[in-house]
Amino acid sequence: MTPRLRLLIGLASLIFFIAHVRALPRTLEDIDSINFAMGVEHFDVAAHQPHPPGYPVYIAMARASTRALAWIEPSWDRDRRAAAGLSVWGLIAGTCALWVVAEFWTAVGLMPTVAFFAALVAVMSPLFWFTAARPLSDTPALVLSLAVATGLFRGWRMIDAGGANRLPRVWIVSAVAAGLIIGIRSQTIWLTGPLLCWVAGELVARRRVGDALRLVAAAAAGALLWAIPLVMLTGGVQAYLVALGRQGTQDFSGIEMLATTPTWKLFRAALAHTFVEPWQAAALANVVLGLALAGVVRLVWGGRRVLAALLLVFWPYLVFHLTFHETLTLRYALPLVVPVAGLAVIALSLLGSRVMMTAGTAAAVWSLVVVQPRLLAYANDGAPVFRAFQDMQAALPSTSPPPVLRMHHQVFWGIRRVTDWYRPSWDVGPLSHPGSREWLDVVRHFASGDDRPVWFLSDVTRNDLAQFDGRERRVGGHYLLSPEIRQLVGGARLDSLDWQIIDRPRWMLGAGWSLTPEIAGMTDQDGTSPSHQPVEAFLRRSPQQMHVMIGGRLLEVGESPSAVVSVELGGRPLDQFTVSRASPWFVRWIDLPKGIPNGPTPYERLVVRAASAVPGLPAPAIGLEQFDAVTEGTPIFAYEDGWHELEEDPATGRLWRWTSARSLIQIKDWGPSVSVVLTGESPLRYFPSPPTVIVRAGETEVGRFLPPADFTRTITIPAAALNASSGQVSIETNMTFSPAERHQSADQRRLGLRLYGVQVK
Repeated sequence: MTPRLRLLIGLASLIFFIAHVRALPRTLEDIDSINFAMGVEHFDVAAHQPHPPGYPVYIAMARASTRALAWIEPSWDRDRRAAAGLSVWGLIAGTCALWVVAEFWTAVGLMPTVAFFAALVAVMSPLFWFTAARPLSDTPALVLSLAVATGLFRGWRMIDAGGANRLPRVWIVSAVAAGLIIGIRSQTIWLTGPLLCWVAGELVARRRVGDALRLVAAAAAGALLWAIPLVMLTGGVQAYLVALGRQGTQDFSGIEMLATTPTWKLFRAALAHTFVEPWQAAALANVVLGLALAGVVRLVWGGRRVLAALLLVFWPYLVFHLTFHETLTLRYALPLVVPVAGLAVIALSLLGSRVMMTAGTAAAVWSLVVVQPRLLAYANDGAPVFRAFQDMQAALPSTSPPPVLRMHHQVFWGIRRVTDWYRPSWDVGPLSHPGSREWLDVVRHFASGDDRPVWFLSDVTRNDLAQFDGRERRVGGHYLLSPEIRQLVGGARLDSLDWQIIDRPRWMLGAGWSLTPEIAGMTDQDGTSPSHQPVEAFLRRSPQQMHVMIGGRLLEVGESPSAVVSVELGGRPLDQFTVSRASPWFVRWIDLPKGIPNGPTPYERLVVRAASAVPGLPAPAIGLEQFDAVTEGTPIFAYEDGWHELEEDPATGRLWRWTSARSLIQIKDWGPSVSVVLTGESPLRYFPSPPTVIVRAGETEVGRFLPPADFTRTITIPAAALNASSGQVSIETNMTFSPAERHQSADQRRLGLRLYGVQVK
């Protein structure tokens, strides 16, 4: 290395350090980081603190750094101190990485300038740059593995040149280090183990069996330095093997890997996760990978010793990675960034030093432009699930009993370890799997008379909490990992959730309703519609006058008979009506002038049943798609004629309704005025110009607008107009279309506005 290259390495390393010291994470994130942090506080592999095989060397390092940070920054909370204490070793390793990777390439056989730019492109790559900030052992393990490989290659050159009759000291140090760093990350054995075996084999071939045994003994000594204390702390060999076996069972269940699912589709996806996605920008990936293939050709043509060295170090890891890793977890591909970047720079070197330096610098800058904003966002925002728990902890009442924590089953799998982390400050009690009808447990909670609010951790794609009165339900926080960060994190077990607060609701619904497509699907799957069994709603007792609204439709409009729908409250008939094929949609308004008197339970049961209008025939299918109940003085509304059924995007949980040319809502119990709030999608996705949207109360126009983009529009309607229209409000648009006219679709509906929400305030 020339002084100029040393200066460049020093400057680039300083840039790395400054960029990452500002980006130390504020929270833990992946479940592995939680296990590491818990192991720092109390080492217990059997309790997954950390998970087997144990990582005792990394835990010892993190314990030292965490204590140092507690002394340097005593104001940091436990979350930030734990995350920074783990990630500081990625910061240190990444800062040293340019030097280590460059030395590795020179040991392999590249010229120093080529080695420097090979290191620069690798270290500045989006995956390396980002992973170095995470509270995980990937980066220090990779850098130390390359340092070990460098020492082994340098020692081999001494032996090969005939200048070392004794075993080179660098080999002893490297062998001990190879065994020791398995205690940082077990996968390092696939980077250093085959190379170490090859070196030992070469010694045996040269009839230096004693030196080969000493080399193997040095590696074994390095491994035993951590393995013996680890096994003793776990309770002996048998206890450790049991813990290791359980971890192995978990690793092979519930994930897609080629070892268990050897399909061509999964193989192609694994290749993309391994070689394309670490570069994030498709154009950058294509350029680097194209150059890397050219670099392979170059080495086959005139650099086979370098190619053999690369295969010896990285090929075993590549095979292991593609076969046994869930490659969606992008950080597992980190070691393979090094040979890809090096091969790309080797190809560039054929075009001359200036081209190589210019193009290598451009690739590094391109990578930083892609990754640096994501790194800062990751450091500033923290992991969604930890932000949710931090906000909930801050909102915990200091005097009254804590709220009840409930969640969707998708969230359950991602927070079990998080709740263990927070138990010292907020013990939520034992967690049991909530099943797939999670809202019913909340119904039972309030129906039993428990007044404590429910804090519900909701999967963002679910909407079953529509079964509770929306006036008593609010979002405490929405936590989402940005798509750009999600691409680099890859495979995170929980990267988005909502914190919803449910106070004791005015009403709540049991099974059998169809308020959203998700709930309708559950009703159909369970066979719990009113045509099959009584469907329950629960109304909170109150002496005030109440209005109840029930809406729905006849789902079978072919040859099915009419349905007779009956409504009871506390066993007392309230309403009965017929739904026919001629008029399949219905909305029923039920007044309770005396409210619901006191009784033995805090809620009274309202029951809906459906039967066939023709005796002896089975009841036709009825979907109960609307429900609301309010006390006197609170506005209430229903969707009536002109609306299409509620729809849902299963990937996001977003709901919408299409209007027709004229769609009606019926409002009850208005005061001096009400405001109708319409939230919708830009009509320009479907029409060449904005439509004219008119809102009327009866014949009185109360609002007009031309939405040129996504919109939220509030229309205030005075009481006089509502009195004249008896509360009926129409939403009209002068442009509609049918999907059948534009696509190969059987959908003949006339669609006007796509509305994500209608509110009456």
